[in-house]
Amino acid sequence: MNVLNYYLAEQIAKDRLAEARAMATQARLMGSTRPTPDPLRVALGLALIRVGRSLAGQVVKSATGPRRATV
Repeated sequence: MNVLNYYLAEQIAKDRLAEARAMATQARLMGSTRPTPDPLRVALGLALIRVGRSLAGQVVKSATGPRRATV
């Protein structure tokens, strides 16, 4: 009976290792792709917001990343 438990534990470990390797490969592939540039309307909209804030006398904060709700 213990042999079956060892076999089951080995199979679970192999499955988890294969899944971890697949996830690492996918993450590596996703990290190697270039981020797509923002569409013109997004870039123009953000520029207009920065101009409006500077004209209003507020300090313009730099964007830390994409902040759009839709793709």
